[in-house]
Amino acid sequence: MTNGLNSLQTIDAAAFNTNNESTIAQGRNNDLDYHKIEFAVSWQEDTIILEVPTNRTVGFIKEQLQNRLGISRKNQILENWPNNTEITIDDNTVISSLMLPDQVNLNLLTTSTADNNSVNLIRADQCEFIVHNSGGKFTLHFPWCTTLREDGYILICSILLQITLQDCDLPPVYSASVALSYDFNKAAFSADDDIDGNDDDDNCDSMDLVNIKDNYFNSNNQLMPDDWKDLTLALSGFSDAFEIRYGPMHPLFFIGPLKDALDECFKGNVNQRKPLFVYIHNSKSVQVNIFCSNVLCSESIVNYLNQNYVNWAWDVTLPSNREKCFSLCTSLFGATATFSLERFEDDDYPIMLVITKVKSSLEISRVLQAKMSLDELFTGLMGAFEDYRHVLHNELKEEEAREARQRFKKLQDAEYEASLKADRAKAEQRAAEEEERNRLEKEAQLLREHEEQALMEEVKRKEAERQSLAQSIPQAPPDNCTDDVIKFLIRLPGGERLSRKFYSRNTVKDLLNYVASNGFLDFEFKVVTNFPKREISALDPHLSLGDAGFLSQDTLFVQDR
Repeated sequence: MTNGLNSLQTIDAAAFNTNNESTIAQGRNNDLDYHKIEFAVSWQEDTIILEVPTNRTVGFIKEQLQNRLGISRKNQILENWPNNTEITIDDNTVISSLMLPDQVNLNLLTTSTADNNSVNLIRADQCEFIVHNSGGKFTLHFPWCTTLREDGYILICSILLQITLQDCDLPPVYSASVALSYDFNKAAFSADDDIDGNDDDDNCDSMDLVNIKDNYFNSNNQLMPDDWKDLTLALSGFSDAFEIRYGPMHPLFFIGPLKDALDECFKGNVNQRKPLFVYIHNSKSVQVNIFCSNVLCSESIVNYLNQNYVNWAWDVTLPSNREKCFSLCTSLFGATATFSLERFEDDDYPIMLVITKVKSSLEISRVLQAKMSLDELFTGLMGAFEDYRHVLHNELKEEEAREARQRFKKLQDAEYEASLKADRAKAEQRAAEEEERNRLEKEAQLLREHEEQALMEEVKRKEAERQSLAQSIPQAPPDNCTDDVIKFLIRLPGGERLSRKFYSRNTVKDLLNYVASNGFLDFEFKVVTNFPKREISALDPHLSLGDAGFLSQDTLFVQDR
């Protein structure tokens, strides 16, 4: 286990729930043989979807919800079951016995939240410790999967140190008192009443005394590792770890390089600019947890920062991250600012810087330390913001005067440009009209030439094809021929006639080639007979004229296709 509270965010509650392993193992092999029902369980503003085999029990559903939400099954109440007056539903009830539809909507209530609506604000996967001492109180948040012994702290109980907070049956909000010795070498929590003021012996029996490890508040439980490779991931992890430690009410930290945060603050219109609030954390500081819990994360401070500032954070607990912080500060604000920061000791932290930009120069306008009350911090933030608004007001006047001059110059330039544009438009229109006329004439000439060229080529092609076909036509039978001869009278589309003799053994192709050789090509014309009505061009070209059924004398007609 890694050192520090930031390790808690990586703990999976299901991994520590040893009570479920045997149940899951027993049903794993035969779950596939059973029909599954989809349960949609409503919890606060979320809906958890579970697919559960019908051979499982209601207790199995609660175990799944315990793994997902960190709520002990002992504190779960499932409502809105489909009406079934004959069966009493408990954790041992088998789902198949309930005769449920394929989809069931349930509501989840918890026994620890039924009596106190304020508890609903606590994250379902965390337990909140409200710790009281002579100087006030502060709040710590631990995931339910946290064991009673962690590297960052030790919780001493009458049971095994490896048991989780969830198994202790604690309420979501637990109140305790702390007594700190002068040198912070020892600290002890004693269990008090619940947050609602009611004694609950059942909840307190398992935690009689809570001890915090020596120098816990000075321990090296940093929020940012020293081996990060991706700055965005490191800052995102810082924000998540900060929320785990101090709760969801905290400033919204900008996730990205400091340069990007500065651009977010100071780019754009003057009215939209904001100062930058830089929070520098150091877990070695004695007062860092109390300051964050009671001052920085108070609702008034958080709302004011989120509305009026861009917030950016860094952790200097580790020397490597401290050096990176100082190097970044030197590059942006100069060596003098860095020298001032280097003079701060660990117990001076956390340090808060208010960064503003006057003209084109970045300035650290305020340095705020943790040794101040909530009112003092609020006054400091408000004063820094109002000072910056005053600076921006003067810049706004200068910008408005500069913009007025620019608008007047742009107006003059626009009028002059409009006049030139009108003259250019007329000249361009005349030139375009002339160019269009020339283009149309040139296109028409090219089209005529193209058509003439295409026509000449078509005539040449047809003539070449006609001559080729004429050469392939067999010679006509002589007048004194005694073989079977067929005489054709061929009527042309223009009224002309052709007469030609063929041997009956000549083919249909020979007849069609003869017609085509006279200028009536097959793709433009077709050859038909009237009685019977048939298209010669559609016959088998290799069929002999005798087999095609022609008489000794026959009439053919050439028609356009």
